[in-house]
Amino acid sequence: MNTCDKLQNFRSLFGMGVTKEESQYIWGKEYKGTSKGKKNINVDKKVEIAKKNIPVLLVGNLVKFIGISGSVGSGFAKEEDDIDIFVVTRNGTMWLYRALVQITNIFHRKIRIKGEKDVKDKLCLNLITEERGLRFDSDIFNFNELMYLIPIYNKKYINYIYSQNEWLLTEYEMSKENMITKFKPQSEVNMLIKILNKFLYYLQLIYMKLARHRPDLQRIKDNSKKGRIEFFPKKFRKRKIRDYMRKFA
Repeated sequence: MNTCDKLQNFRSLFGMGVTKEESQYIWGKEYKGTSKGKKNINVDKKVEIAKKNIPVLLVGNLVKFIGISGSVGSGFAKEEDDIDIFVVTRNGTMWLYRALVQITNIFHRKIRIKGEKDVKDKLCLNLITEERGLRFDSDIFNFNELMYLIPIYNKKYINYIYSQNEWLLTEYEMSKENMITKFKPQSEVNMLIKILNKFLYYLQLIYMKLARHRPDLQRIKDNSKKGRIEFFPKKFRKRKIRDYMRKFA
């Protein structure tokens, strides 16, 4: 089974396929059996909303990249869906970034908050990762997420993200051209910023506990060591990989 068939099978779980244009982008060639693709007006609309709201996500000089992931990125968004956002920050700043974004959101209310019922067209910080956290596990779920990530800020940086995941090339035969990048990791922030970032890490953990958000403390701790803050449901990823393995393995 070639890599296009694998991706086709996985995306069929969401009622989607792989178009010839997507095949050309990912592998540098067209595969037989690719679909024509279905136009989803919700995707175009939500991408434009996210682009208009880029300024609310740019806090200080911390952000390296912003992309759209989730249902919008993958092309199966519903009208009532929020917009999952993938943010890359400088090393040693992700908790500082999250705190600043939460503070500014008090005034503009563009970002989804815990417990909010009406999330239509709200920005959802699905993943905040520092540059050191850009190496993801090799599996079909992450392959789909990375291939359908829509860059909306510092677009060429996406090649740097690909370059940090060699398994895209070795296991999924991704085109080498997508690995070519001029970007290099930015120099470390100063010690004062690092200390502030660590302080805000503990402060936000305390807030989550006091606000009864029921945080998975072990998951937060493990991911923080990797340089990530993950907000997406852990069980969703596991369930989709399990469904894929049961149906196609």
